[in-house]
Amino acid sequence: MRVRWLLALGLLGLAPGAFAQERPCMADAARLCPDVEPGEGAQMQCLKAHKSELSPACKKKVMSAKIKHMEKQQLEQQQNP
Repeated sequence: MRVRWLLALGLLGLAPGAFAQERPCMADAARLCPDVEPGEGAQMQCLKAHKSELSPACKKKVMSAKIKHMEKQQLEQQQNP
């Protein structure tokens, strides 16, 4: 279970360790979403629900992920009209 948690956090850019600047949402996820099981976007949804409470670095990471997702959707729509 713990391995799954750490793997999911790593995939979301939330893993602990020396990469704190690269994974700015770890503390926010622990503080705001302690009972949320990672996987299938549940933790990201929780962070988005607490948008006004996120640290500035995490807010930037979440917005960046949202922009990348939207760009990917637009590209897919252009390729499959």
